Amino acid sequence: MKEIFGEETKKKKAGIRLVREELFKIVFGVEATESTSEELEKAFDIYLSNNEDFVSTLSESQLKFLQTSVKGISENYDNIKDTIKANTQNWAYERIGLVERTLLIIATYEFLKANTPIEVVANEIVELAKEYGNEKSYEFVNGILANIGKTK
Repeated sequence: MKEIFGEETKKKKAGIRLVREELFKIVFGVEATESTSEELEKAFDIYLSNNEDFVSTLSESQLKFLQTSVKGISENYDNIKDTIKANTQNWAYERIGLVERTLLIIATYEFLKANTPIEVVANEIVELAKEYGNEKSYEFVNGILANIGKTK
């Protein structure tokens, strides 16, 4: 029956992929309200207190990744946005959709500050773009990430 209606069985997310999706949700909320980097850390504190059951299921490395990413994005918010702006050709930063902008912020942080291979980050961010964005989101995100990856 699933084949008839085109339903797909989603892979269960685990590890850093699961945490990266939670990071997306946190940053998305902050970007939706056009908040500042300081408000990202406040939003994270609220997230932790409102999601204690979920947070308690995270491994030490998953929680550390989430904490480090939020702190790193917050500390480098302006630099991350400047990097994205410098790598979007013929497209104003303000015109980038909220989902795409959020995913680009996360990936750019990881490209610039984390030791995760670019291919791994790009792959997972593109998968999130397919899941949360429209049918063209992943192509747009992938193109910008390719530009950023070339400059790294």
